[in-house]
Amino acid sequence: MKRSVLIPLGLAVGLFTAGLASAQDARFDVQAFRPLGAAQDLVGVGQTRPISHLSVSGGAYLNFALDPLVLVAAGTNSKSLSIVGNRLQLDIMASVGLLDWIELGLDMPLVMFQSSDNLEAIGTEGFIQSFTPGDLRLTTKVSIPGLRREPAGSGWGGALTFGMGLPTGIQDAFTSDGATTWTPGLMMDYRWESGILLAFNAGFWLRPPREFAGVKWGNAATFGIGAEVPIVRGWGVTAVSTLSGSTPLDKFPDDVRQIPAEFLLGLRWYSGLGLTFTVGGGAGCGCALTSPTLRLFTSVIWVPAITKEYEAIERFKEPPEPKTPLPPPVDPDGDSVIGEGDRCPTAAGPVENGGCPDTDKDNDAVVDRLDRCPEHPAGLRGREGCPLARIEGNKIVILDQVHFATDQDVILPESFPILEEVADELLKHLEIQRVLVEAHTDARASDAYNYDLSRRRAASVMNYLLDSGIAVERLCSAGFGRSRPVASNDSESNMALNRRVEFTIQPPVDGPLPACPPDPAAEQALPPVKQGKKRQTAEPARSASDAR
Repeated sequence: MKRSVLIPLGLAVGLFTAGLASAQDARFDVQAFRPLGAAQDLVGVGQTRPISHLSVSGGAYLNFALDPLVLVAAGTNSKSLSIVGNRLQLDIMASVGLLDWIELGLDMPLVMFQSSDNLEAIGTEGFIQSFTPGDLRLTTKVSIPGLRREPAGSGWGGALTFGMGLPTGIQDAFTSDGATTWTPGLMMDYRWESGILLAFNAGFWLRPPREFAGVKWGNAATFGIGAEVPIVRGWGVTAVSTLSGSTPLDKFPDDVRQIPAEFLLGLRWYSGLGLTFTVGGGAGCGCALTSPTLRLFTSVIWVPAITKEYEAIERFKEPPEPKTPLPPPVDPDGDSVIGEGDRCPTAAGPVENGGCPDTDKDNDAVVDRLDRCPEHPAGLRGREGCPLARIEGNKIVILDQVHFATDQDVILPESFPILEEVADELLKHLEIQRVLVEAHTDARASDAYNYDLSRRRAASVMNYLLDSGIAVERLCSAGFGRSRPVASNDSESNMALNRRVEFTIQPPVDGPLPACPPDPAAEQALPPVKQGKKRQTAEPARSASDAR
């Protein structure tokens, strides 16, 4: 089959010879300009907000397209055949809003005039029909929950759309697809407080398959992006622009994909009479069938003044009120903590302390809010505000454990500073009559072994304190083995807590000091009590002098 290659506005397509073309080419709707009927829609790109509940709008779009469907000879820019050379079309439109969530609309296209060459080359003797209806379009828009923007609001918006085209046009006149078509889609947009709107549309145009001039024409993906920018918002004057188009979902393997697209720019006026006027124009990309060389359009959409949609448009025209600057924060003390958050509004302090000055009761240079021991100065060797040793209740509390060589009663040098501070506390507090040095172990090994090890370790600590200048009558020692755990012996960390030395302050007495308390190890060594005899008295615990 002989085929001469033709280029419509820059894209190579095939034009069959007259006899063959008439048998194979099927005509379709070439109108790519499909305006929307709401006053604030962006010509052919929709914005997501449905018109207000029970509001109506109606009007018309008039557009002129130059060369929407022409063929040129291959290798040249000369026009070979003008199939639809010029077209003047009127779209009569109406819309209604329901519940502020749904918008229903219709569009009845009427081709007022169109011209062509003799179409004998594509199978029909004579010229294209000039005056003809197009396919009636029914449209629906439904807001997406969570993305329904209020009429005067800003932010994101989202909507689902669905359209149906009824074959009311004339297929031979390129104003109909000859069958029912469907257009599901999605709209997303964002409006700034300044009134600027940016909208995105995407969807499908489901239509019967056709082949024309060697190009597959049928189901297509549609796209659109539009913007509206207020120029004089108080007068309702804005600029609108759109880029929209489609691309067939199927093509012949060796063909270039058709992407008919148009860029349009217009000027809009929301008048106070409920009439919205838009005028503008643009051009096609010159890269596909149905993409015109030039398009001019004008429209008028009427919204009755008694409807909520009229009120919404009037509110849109009102410039946003300038935001009143907040009064300077009240901060009389200049500490950057303001209002109710400042617990001390007349005295400067850090944020961490609620705006109050930091205090240091023990004067150890660690403020009280960070001092774990606010009543006890840390001293030179303390940590986190705590000294290595301090008196609390009936205990001399130490900041760290006393460490011994493994399974021995030898004190490691790292514990010397702690024991020195214990001795210092005893030398400063002579009112303390006696301290019991207790040693405890974990649960490993036998009772007898642990009692013996703890007894020897307690004696080693007591001897260190004696060497530090503590009087012998002020100290006693005892080993408790594993009989008094402070944690379960089920982990290394817990067993480390049980291996400890404690310093217990004995209650004061009047007169001579009594003997040291019994050593638990001595109690364990008692023989069993026999029937009919008194239990033997346990051997007294060793005195301090015995320990040395």
